[in-house]
Amino acid sequence: MATNTLLKQTLKDHWVHFVAIGGTGMGALAGLFKSMGAKVTGSDGPIYPPMSLFLEAQKIPLAQNYTPQNLEGATWGFSEKHPHLVIIGNAISKTNEEAQAVEGLAAENKLRRMSFPEAIGEFMIQDRQSFVVAGTHGKTTTTSLMAWACEVLGADPGFFIGGIPKNFECGSRMGTGVFVSEGDEYDTAYWDKGSKFLHYRPTWVLGTGIEFDHVDIYSSLDQIEASFLKLTEKTSEGWLLIDRVSAPKASSVEKIEHSLNKLNKKCFRYGEDPESAYALLGWERCALPWNERSFGLKFEVSLQGEKHSFVTPMIGHHNLLNALGVLGVLHASGSIKKIEDFQEVLKTFKGITRRQDILHESNDFVLVDDFAHHPTAIKETVAAIKERFPQYSLAAFFEPRSATSARNTLYADFVKSFVAADAVFIQEATKKNVPENERLKVHDLVKEVVERGHTEFATTKKTVEELVSEFLTWKNKKERVLALVMSNGSFSDLNKKLLQAVKK
Repeated sequence: MATNTLLKQTLKDHWVHFVAIGGTGMGALAGLFKSMGAKVTGSDGPIYPPMSLFLEAQKIPLAQNYTPQNLEGATWGFSEKHPHLVIIGNAISKTNEEAQAVEGLAAENKLRRMSFPEAIGEFMIQDRQSFVVAGTHGKTTTTSLMAWACEVLGADPGFFIGGIPKNFECGSRMGTGVFVSEGDEYDTAYWDKGSKFLHYRPTWVLGTGIEFDHVDIYSSLDQIEASFLKLTEKTSEGWLLIDRVSAPKASSVEKIEHSLNKLNKKCFRYGEDPESAYALLGWERCALPWNERSFGLKFEVSLQGEKHSFVTPMIGHHNLLNALGVLGVLHASGSIKKIEDFQEVLKTFKGITRRQDILHESNDFVLVDDFAHHPTAIKETVAAIKERFPQYSLAAFFEPRSATSARNTLYADFVKSFVAADAVFIQEATKKNVPENERLKVHDLVKEVVERGHTEFATTKKTVEELVSEFLTWKNKKERVLALVMSNGSFSDLNKKLLQAVKK
């Protein structure tokens, strides 16, 4: 396929400038453009490792401020007066002075301005078969598994993923075959408030279900559903959609199916409903055939009436659904010829950085890092880790730093998400742009978690140092302890501080 050749011809010797280059995926895209012959520069606020190290390794010059001078060739030692193309991240507002300068130059046809999702669609996906994974939960893991499956099956996939798949050790690749995208429902840019995934030219969509999230840009579940309904209109072939039994909100997926039927697009359901085209029939814990010292899950599925069994080292009911969804898309699209090949996919899939990532494991202490920050993701992660380490007392650490988790909107769901933990340690919500009356009531939360679950201890503190101190006091009364750290940020290096404190 000529995709790489076309991209090289389009970008060779062109100056491409990234505004907010340190944002999710922007640096990776900049690296790809650089590899295709473009002259790449970027601007942002202060950038820290690992992105700063990545840009340095790629030899991409960086201005750690926003100014119109970043759009002048003389600033970078280029002969061009202005960039040929400027890609602006969705973290940039229309009042940003560099963005305003871009708008002025674009109006005079002196450069082209694009959003990050537009650039992925036009320069990476192009006219390839496109698999998009969309939904509130499980996107990163499922997209990574999909990309790895296509790799094992010999399809040489391109992909763009919001995390780091351990099989590839990078979140993006051009490839030459099918393209696999993590379909983010977040907004595109200050001039385009539609979801990013609307630019990903989907042939097939794997829909994992919808819940209310991103309260900073959506005011209701109805608004999120409307965005997913637009995605059905953009899809050329069809969807594999979570079924009524397994969906977090059955009414939301019913609306999607209705839209697909109206548009004469294909719709296959997957999940625990035995009537679904792709059904999860049952599962059990088992030793791994290729490593009897470790265990995983054996599960049975029905693929349009044909029964098959698989073993996976992944843990958790939600990961079985993720695996079934990937297999369903491959089967429905005709991308897999021998179903038994999927066993090799599962056997060799290494997972994702910061998804149930075991950082330390000893007889008396285990430390696990995870990206979970929505109540449903927290609940599933706690359940999966307890299943994986049943002999350990589980301490759940949580940092409410996302736009949704820092607010009180999903308070009742947060209570339910923690009740299975033996102890809960939550940092007080400190997000500065959330009004005090809207912030998550963490003190009420930890109190109610103890009252409603089997949780024996729960606390909230302002600093991670205080949380570590409380944890050590609780831990000293236990024989074996597992610390599960959940945050979509660094959590002030809590993992490192926990491990150092326990070793002391």
